[in-house]
Amino acid sequence: MARGRQPTEVEFLRTLHELTGLNQSGFAKACGKKQPNMAAYLSGRILPGKRVLESCVGQISEWRVQAIKEIEELPKNLNSLPKAPGIYVLYDSAGAVLYIGKATNFRSEVQQTLRRRLPEPVRFGPGLGKKRPYLREVVRRLSLYKVESARLRHNLEAIFLRVFANQTHNSNIGKAK
Repeated sequence: MARGRQPTEVEFLRTLHELTGLNQSGFAKACGKKQPNMAAYLSGRILPGKRVLESCVGQISEWRVQAIKEIEELPKNLNSLPKAPGIYVLYDSAGAVLYIGKATNFRSEVQQTLRRRLPEPVRFGPGLGKKRPYLREVVRRLSLYKVESARLRHNLEAIFLRVFANQTHNSNIGKAK
């Protein structure tokens, strides 16, 4: 192609490639494209269509996970939690994982979860008698990870539940899609 400005589609794809910091092969893989095709798009030999660009943006942004809080004190005012979607982890005072969940809205989901009872009795209180306390009574810390993609939220929750299967009080162990 002649020198000068490339078509907008090529410049957009080149900018996206640059922003990811990936090499050309890694960028093609992240976009779900074959490396020779991506090389042709980036060189301008083949003009990437709207579907190619939408697919690239969608697949790259799908894998974004942003830590909002990591093992921080549970706020006294739960209305201060963000309404973002993602994965949350609840911990007891010793830092043991009590619950892992996915949420489309952290604020409402964490509030609902804290109103649940532990599914199995635990030794609790000064007499060490067994009882099923509400999660609100034992949760001291939480982690929040913003994940926009519903599929990625589901798969991360399923993986975390398997990793922490013998430590959490989650009543269902999810399956990855």
